[in-house]
Amino acid sequence: MAKSLFAKTASKIYEILHSLLSFAQRQQFLANAQSRVHRSFRLGKHNRITVDAKAVIEIAENVSINEYNFITVKPGASLIIGKDTYITRATISCLDRIEIGENCILGEGLKIFDHNHKYTSEPFSVSKTEFNTAPIKIGNNVWTGANCIILKGVTIGDNVILGAGCVVRKDVPSNTKLFTTQIM
Repeated sequence: MAKSLFAKTASKIYEILHSLLSFAQRQQFLANAQSRVHRSFRLGKHNRITVDAKAVIEIAENVSINEYNFITVKPGASLIIGKDTYITRATISCLDRIEIGENCILGEGLKIFDHNHKYTSEPFSVSKTEFNTAPIKIGNNVWTGANCIILKGVTIGDNVILGAGCVVRKDVPSNTKLFTTQIM
C-alpha cells in the first residue's frame, strides 16, 4: 500500500515538473514580441530548446513537435512552421532562416542546418565561431524519412518525399521522390 501511494505521488510530481518545464520551453518560443505561436501548438516531452529572445518564431495551428527534438534558434534568426506539421526526434539549428511548410511530416533523426563553419584553404583552418549561412525553405506536403540531412541554402518544393538517409544540398523540385542515400 505504501509503495503504491509513493508511486502515485512520484508520478504526480513528475507530471507537475514536466508541465512546468513544458511551459518554460513554450515560453522560449514567445520571447520576442514579434513571434506568433498558435494556441493549438503541441510540444512533447524531453525536448532541448534554445530560442534567443531576438529570434522570431512563427508556429501555425495544429503544429506538433513531438519528443526528443533539439531546436536552436540564434539571435536575429527566424523559424517558421506551417499548419498541420509534425516533427519528431529532429535537430533544427537555425542561424538565419528556416521555413517549413504546411502538412509536413518530418521524420526521426532529421537534421536541418542553415549554416556551416567558415574555413580557409591556404592555410587550412576551420573557424569554431564564424559561420556561412543561407536560408532553407521546405514546401508544403513534404515527408522526410529517417535520418535525412537538409543543408543550408536549399529550397524543397511541394509534395516531396525524401527517403531515409537522403542528404539534400541542392534544391529539390516539387513532386520529387528521392530515395535512400541519394544526394541531391
